[in-house]
Amino acid sequence: MKTLDVASVISCKDFPGFVAFRLDVDRHLAARWFSCVPHVDSLGGLGDADYWAVEFDCGLKVAFEFLHHGNGCTVFATEPVPQHVERHLSHWRNELNEKPAETFERGRSHLIEKPVTEIPESTEIQAYQLWRQGDDGNQVRVGFPTSLQDAQCWQAELESHQHKQMYWISRVIKNIE
Repeated sequence: MKTLDVASVISCKDFPGFVAFRLDVDRHLAARWFSCVPHVDSLGGLGDADYWAVEFDCGLKVAFEFLHHGNGCTVFATEPVPQHVERHLSHWRNELNEKPAETFERGRSHLIEKPVTEIPESTEIQAYQLWRQGDDGNQVRVGFPTSLQDAQCWQAELESHQHKQMYWISRVIKNIE
């Protein structure tokens, strides 16, 4: 995980910030995890807020917005795949409150309007399936269809455990009736 320059992230018009979670932790506690000072900015009539942004090895970018007058924060991610964000923030699993799926719809439709060449993965949020084959030869789906970035990240995580299972990703083929 690397810390990003928050000032450039929040001023970037192309940063797709999907609201993923409400994180119920104190901003001072969070500051210890980020190991750097926050970017502080005024949030239009709501007061000051602390901001941090990180990028994980898989490419997922996550931003955090802590209002000074409130408790907890809003967690934004570059893709609307909550389980991917949650895997990276597993140390805060009990403090994460997932936003309803409808929260993503507005942002997702805005992204899909962008040319597919800019963000092709935005149209393929549930287009990939992770699979596992055990030493008994049985092939089993792992989880639900997800994005390619999430499937690759999950595959890398599972393979790092060095079990005997074999993992691979396939495209989901939808039945046309």
